[in-house]
Amino acid sequence: MKLSLNVEADAISVQALNMGRICVDIDGIEWSELIAVINKTGHTLQEADETKAVSADVPPPFTSLSGMCCSTAHITGEDNAILDQASLQQHDGGDSDWILYTGYGFLLRLNARRYPVLALKRMGMSKACRRLVVTLIRRYAIGILHLDAFGELLPGFEIFDW
Repeated sequence: MKLSLNVEADAISVQALNMGRICVDIDGIEWSELIAVINKTGHTLQEADETKAVSADVPPPFTSLSGMCCSTAHITGEDNAILDQASLQQHDGGDSDWILYTGYGFLLRLNARRYPVLALKRMGMSKACRRLVVTLIRRYAIGILHLDAFGELLPGFEIFDW
């Protein structure tokens, strides 16, 4: 396993332990920032008071999900109708497990599908909506997209007045 971090710290001390573990003593950085960076890589981090004495386990990286909230103005009225219909379907193999109605928009659990953009295309979603999803996944590695009636307008994406 290889883990690479760019850390600006006052002092760093690394000591090898058994079973592929290391002990790192870092002065001059915020502990919460280090945990966030390491959790984004999919690794776990353990806190120790002294070498070889683990005192606490940091929660696994899946306790937080990356997501973004934006305006429903980035989708067409037809897209809204399709999402509304998909969110109403019961657990009969439909799309209600990853498209959820919030009362003023939709939550799309993009990580619940292997190919979410292809699924959106098969549902009949517009190219503008699919382009939005693809761009946000690639640029920000999001797993959840909240399309909110009061969400922010994102620059560089189409806006629809419906």
